[in-house]
Amino acid sequence: MMLKPEATSQTTTRGELTAKAIRQAIVRIEKGRPKVVKPGRKLSIQAVAEEAGVSRATIHNNHPGLAERIREAGNKAARVQRDEKNTELKELRSKYRDLRQEYVHARQLNQDIASEMASLAAENQRLRAIVENEKVVGFPSKNGDRNNVL
Repeated sequence: MMLKPEATSQTTTRGELTAKAIRQAIVRIEKGRPKVVKPGRKLSIQAVAEEAGVSRATIHNNHPGLAERIREAGNKAARVQRDEKNTELKELRSKYRDLRQEYVHARQLNQDIASEMASLAAENQRLRAIVENEKVVGFPSKNGDRNNVL
């Protein structure tokens, strides 16, 4: 007596074919090479359903494991994007802190220069008053100029 191989062990069921189509759609979208949906579209159950040619309900009801995989991958992408934004924010805060310190230093330097300039202006005014005074006699310089006061 010869045994016939069972038909169910060699043929794939419609559910298995659908699951395979969904898995392939997930991979195509993740790799950025979808056939149906627009490239660059984020991984979602809607996008996978469109790419695989099935309904969202089919994924949710008949393939909950794949639906969970899609949600996890989407959450992972969101976490990666959030982490990138947080890193960028930290860098910008650091840059702001550095610029703020530079601003405070420049402002202090500006105040110091303004103070020095006021002192020099007062000294200049004092020296002019001395030169313009008729009682002040200038000492002759090496070149013979008698108007030189100092």
